[in-house]
Amino acid sequence: MDNLNFIFFEEFKHLDKLCGELYDVERDGITSYINDMESVVPYNYRNIANWKEDLEQLIRLRHIRNNLAHAPGAFDEETCTQKDINWVQDFYERILHQLDPIAMLYQKNKEQGQVLENQKINEKNQLLNPLNNNINGILQLDDKLYDDIDEKNKIVLWKKCLTIVIAAIVGITLGLLIWLIFGSY
Repeated sequence: MDNLNFIFFEEFKHLDKLCGELYDVERDGITSYINDMESVVPYNYRNIANWKEDLEQLIRLRHIRNNLAHAPGAFDEETCTQKDINWVQDFYERILHQLDPIAMLYQKNKEQGQVLENQKINEKNQLLNPLNNNINGILQLDDKLYDDIDEKNKIVLWKKCLTIVIAAIVGITLGLLIWLIFGSY
């Protein structure tokens, strides 16, 4: 019968090597992965399934591996189970398929970042393009609507905008002059 400790040790080495490649480190790939998980604020991983369980299991299995590697005679007694080996193999596959906690967190953050970026772009476009008011008065980006406006209407709109800007400049200038003249007494 095969010694489970040897099988576990080899599977753990494969996982450690994969994690090392992810973090671009020669040694301690799983430790880097664990440190990465521990650095994440609970609020950020609250929607990642089994985050705490995976972290606890990685720490526990790393301890078993370290015991096997450094304790004299550790391989003589079964310190791990087939379930531990299966978990290491499963976690290896989860990393390969980007279903591990860090990959899922990255994906979640990427999606949220994209949503926020899209919101910022839409808000910016709404502020910059007052031509696109819909029926409810909500500003929307609609390039087709802008393209459909004929040149004459564009010129009229620009004249109105320019008039408003000039009126604002004149008003500010007059206000400053009045303040300078009457404010100095």
